[in-house]
Amino acid sequence: MTEGSPRQGTGRRWWQHLWVWLAGLAAAIISGVVVALVAGWFEPDPPLPPRLTNAEYIRVFSGEGELQSPYRRAKTFEAGECPNRSILSSDPEALRCHVRNTILDPCWLGTQTAVCISAPWAHDATVIDQATLTAGPQPSQDPQAPPWALEIRDPTHDATLRCRAVPGAQQTVAGQRINWACDDEDGRPAGSGVGSPTRSDEKPWTVLYNPEGSAEVRRTDVLTVWY
Repeated sequence: MTEGSPRQGTGRRWWQHLWVWLAGLAAAIISGVVVALVAGWFEPDPPLPPRLTNAEYIRVFSGEGELQSPYRRAKTFEAGECPNRSILSSDPEALRCHVRNTILDPCWLGTQTAVCISAPWAHDATVIDQATLTAGPQPSQDPQAPPWALEIRDPTHDATLRCRAVPGAQQTVAGQRINWACDDEDGRPAGSGVGSPTRSDEKPWTVLYNPEGSAEVRRTDVLTVWY
């Protein structure tokens, strides 16, 4: 009995060491898992791809030839002529119409009725009930012509600006024409779009923007273009 006692004591110490080793191994594994989880929680998400510029057209008539929502008749002329293709919209169906001494651009022709709007988001339409299409063959549209309207990112605030084309003679900035008048989300004048957009298939288009009352002209992202 006396001789067996040391061996029994040695056996207990060996199992004790084994459990200590196993406990340490388990703790190391758990620590590694926790560190990996914490690192995963706090690791920043991969950046989202840039939002590309969206190109849109509008359709003012339904399939039945009726003025469709959200556009509504706000002003009516009895008759007018549409002798030319629109110079503001690149839509091949958009026209430039004349009513007395008034020029309306762009307009779209139904069966006999023409509907003219000043901007895609301007839902009050001018309607010519008896519109005569007198336009003959027209030169093809320049694919690089400035869009009819833009939505751009306000580079000074986190907001979206709506910019509508301004026809006729305009001032220039660094030799580039002011092509759009921009309003803020409340419809108040916010600035001007200058020149032509810089186009891209891999990132948002950009355009020069001059804030209202500022001498600074800076480049900003174009969110949407209308033709």
